Amino acid sequence: MDFLVVAMLLASVLSVGLAAYALFLWQKLRTRQTEIESAREQLTEQLQVKNLDARQSIQIIARALLQKDLTDTEAAMRIAFLSRQVTATEAELKQFTVFQQLAEATAYIPILDDWAMLEKSEKKRLNRERTTIEAKYSEFIQAGAQQLINIKLS
Repeated sequence: MDFLVVAMLLASVLSVGLAAYALFLWQKLRTRQTEIESAREQLTEQLQVKNLDARQSIQIIARALLQKDLTDTEAAMRIAFLSRQVTATEAELKQFTVFQQLAEATAYIPILDDWAMLEKSEKKRLNRERTTIEAKYSEFIQAGAQQLINIKLS
């Protein structure tokens, strides 16, 4: 009989211990789920801010292009890059396509420091090539820029 009482007491202590451990694990799981949800909300918010910033930048570049402050190629390179950061609608994707095509067509032309290191004759040659390529896309680029200045900022 003493053995049975000791066994029951031991089983009770073990059950309480296991229940306490299960409660600890459940609380830890809830805390982790809360952290994950918070991180998810924070990421969503950051993506929305990044999307808005990219959209605003696209509008600014499109305006500069229409005001002839940028070449078609420079605007295309910038808009093509920014378009990858935007959660775009189907219509917007179509507008971005021409900018991406021009950016790809002129991607071989050096920029920034690489451009500065080129000889004058090489710069002239590449400028002529760029101008020729831009002429093929110009009408579409201008129309696309006109559409992009009205891009939705949400």
